[in-house]
Amino acid sequence: MRSIAAVLAGFITFSVALNSVRSIGTALLMRMHPDLPAATTIVNYSMGWRIVWLVWGTMAMGGAGFVTARLASTSHVAHAVVMGAIQALVTLSVMLSAPPGEPVWFWLTGIALMIPAAWLGGSLSRKSS
Repeated sequence: MRSIAAVLAGFITFSVALNSVRSIGTALLMRMHPDLPAATTIVNYSMGWRIVWLVWGTMAMGGAGFVTARLASTSHVAHAVVMGAIQALVTLSVMLSAPPGEPVWFWLTGIALMIPAAWLGGSLSRKSS
């Protein structure tokens, strides 16, 4: 049961980090540029923001891996890696069902960074204890 709770806590950490920054960033962007189409977000605004988003997503996944490993009772880093792998599969399914518009390289880069970022976060949690 504790393993499931640890992985869920990682998912929640990742989701809150991504969704809060996307919401705040998009609101600020729309305030600064009210003429932008309604579908514009901070993520798809420009190439530069896509790169920033990938960095932020990687950091968020590292934080999620840290939280997961901290809460797991055994195999701390393995729990973080499993959480990252499951999130990578979830993101892949979203990519496959999303309407066209985002470049494939953007999705695939984010997916490719998830497991290493979760591993790093899990590893750092063990070093800080």
